[in-house]
Amino acid sequence: MRCRVCKTENQIDALYCEKCGAKLSFAVENDSAEVIVTFGRANDNKIIINNAKVSSHHGQFRIINGQINIEDLGSSNGTYINGKKVIISNLKYGDTLKIGADINFDWNLLNPYLRNQQSGTLQQNASKVVMDKTDKSTITIGRTADNDIVIKNIKVSRNHARVIKFGNEWQIEDLNSSNGTFVNGKKIQDALFTRYDNITIGGVPLDIHSLFIDNEQREITGNVSITAKNVTYNVSNKTIVDDITLPVKPGEFVGLIGPSGAGKTTLMMMMAGVVKPSHGDIYINDLSLFSNYNSFKGQIGYVPQDDIIHRELKVEESFQFTARLRLEHTSQTDISQQVDAVIKTLDLTDSKDTLIGSVEKKGISGGQRKRVNMGQELITEPSILFLDEPTSGLDPKTDLDVMYLLKSITNKGKIVILTTHNITIENFEILSHVIILTHGGKLAFFGPANKASGYFNVNKPYKIFDELKKRPPEYWRDKYKASSYYKQFILDREKQKLNVNTNITEPQFERKAGLKQFSILAQRYFKIKIRDKVSTLILLLQAPIIAILIALVFNKPEEKTQALFVLIIAAIWLGCSNAAREIVSEMAIFKRERMVNLKIPSYLLSKIVVLALLCLVQCLILTIIVMPSVDLNIPFFNLLFLLFLTSAASLMIGLFVSSLVSTNEAAMGLIPIILIPQVILGGLISKFSAMSDFVKFLSGFTISRWGFEAVLNGEFGPHGQILNQIGFSPDNMFIDFFVLALYGLLFYSLTLYSLKKKDI
Repeated sequence: MRCRVCKTENQIDALYCEKCGAKLSFAVENDSAEVIVTFGRANDNKIIINNAKVSSHHGQFRIINGQINIEDLGSSNGTYINGKKVIISNLKYGDTLKIGADINFDWNLLNPYLRNQQSGTLQQNASKVVMDKTDKSTITIGRTADNDIVIKNIKVSRNHARVIKFGNEWQIEDLNSSNGTFVNGKKIQDALFTRYDNITIGGVPLDIHSLFIDNEQREITGNVSITAKNVTYNVSNKTIVDDITLPVKPGEFVGLIGPSGAGKTTLMMMMAGVVKPSHGDIYINDLSLFSNYNSFKGQIGYVPQDDIIHRELKVEESFQFTARLRLEHTSQTDISQQVDAVIKTLDLTDSKDTLIGSVEKKGISGGQRKRVNMGQELITEPSILFLDEPTSGLDPKTDLDVMYLLKSITNKGKIVILTTHNITIENFEILSHVIILTHGGKLAFFGPANKASGYFNVNKPYKIFDELKKRPPEYWRDKYKASSYYKQFILDREKQKLNVNTNITEPQFERKAGLKQFSILAQRYFKIKIRDKVSTLILLLQAPIIAILIALVFNKPEEKTQALFVLIIAAIWLGCSNAAREIVSEMAIFKRERMVNLKIPSYLLSKIVVLALLCLVQCLILTIIVMPSVDLNIPFFNLLFLLFLTSAASLMIGLFVSSLVSTNEAAMGLIPIILIPQVILGGLISKFSAMSDFVKFLSGFTISRWGFEAVLNGEFGPHGQILNQIGFSPDNMFIDFFVLALYGLLFYSLTLYSLKKKDI
């Protein structure tokens, strides 16, 4: 490029002259032949590009005697020619020009400014032209009928996204949807795509191959398939599931059966995304489930064998809380409509205001509890539903009712896969397909359920198990691989698949603490505690009983120190015992909700707030009864605050214990082990001043040592002789507060970590 100042020739993309340092611009031999065409988002450009990624004055074209040059005017997102970012460059008509890395420039917009080769005239006064994506072919996608493509799924927003076709390219834009739009597993705001890419709308895969076939409205009901591809699961040196491939199509109702120890539950847990395979992967359509977990959030439902639901809630309340947690960006109107639809589908209308209850606490029937358990997953309308022994413990009539209910779900294009031990002719007639595993997790059969008995040469399905025992597992595996069923249902189905992404990475969860989720969890937990009248009453009665005993025993002026010490121990006991069972008792529910979108900080804080309120009431009772009986001098609210702070710190220890153990019994068994050191090392039974340095060091790790010192400071003041006699400092009040608060924060963090370790 020639410098206008010194006439030196420079490189075409140079910004400054290498000889004189002057800023370079396009030199022309004949200024009258030069046309400058500005482009950008602002209205004063000659070419207006309506896109937020384009700068107000992005760049300009210089057309000189038919030659086109381009200059970027310091834009935010750059200008690219044939994939290379440029500042100043020559440009050939037809080059791939991108404005802002991913916006293809339409060359037709520049034609009015180019020299007309036939007439030899230059069109310098052409009108402004606008590159606006809304002027192109547009298809809207959403849940409501006013969209071009309707996806009837509660996770899909009313107006979720739109697809725009301009030139030979397609672009998809998310319209601020609740649950996101994903391209090849990555959440996007807008992105270009081809027919080979994978797009999910709120977790529902979108069939992009037929997007522009016609202008008629299309409704997507079921186009989700799942494939277990060469999955193996090993524990130590033992193989639980051995190299199994299973492609399952939309609308199939699949039974998963086999003898005990054949790996049925493990295979199901892998396909549901709960357990990661040792080898192989699970694919939803053509996307790896484990690499793109967020893409399919809410589209996979897993119903365990046990009824893991809060039995203190009514049926409709249970569904409402689940819907509000899992559909936290959905309006309450839509949530209520969804809950009503699920209740109607499950035939629970007459029981919606009945407590769920249990065998011990009269509520709904066992069959209805099974339906409520299933309904927790149906709330999000999953495309694939896994159930572990959904009919166990039910009578034959209720068993068939549940099977027909699940069959009706597959009629809507969903996939249902269940394990069952109820291998009857009736159930095999309801199932569309059956997976049969033999010992060692080997695949013995996958095909039509009504053909399975014939394949094994038996007249009743349950006799298949007898046949499996007669031959080694390898025989059945090899026989199936040589059969026509293997070709039809494994090989042929695999040929229909597109190329899949085989890179497996750890699932990336988007779960950050949320105030809304905390509020919903706290409301639910508070209602559960209020409904559990017996347990809550027992917890509340502990405080007045302890307080009355303190008042009766320590009612002399010289016994104030003992009364205060027992008050601190009581506060520690109440805090620990209130919380010790609260996480472990609902661990199954925690894991189930965690698979979807439960946020650990929100969950833990909901427990803390409700239990802290209980601790506050208990400490208030202790203070009201003990203070006048023992004639304490410490101000009422000072004592209440110190007891509450001590109880709250102990509450965090109880929650930590509850997050570690696996049973309620183990949790309560640990509480005495925690409490006894508080008594021995608290500073009264053995005065702190009489302890050895090592024992003093151990005492520093007890809540009682700091809580006791704090209440003594409050009662006797900075000049009290009691503090000196025991060995405490009258100047430590602030340190006592700080250590108690630090204890609470420490065990809060440990509990967070403990719960996080339970993730997949």
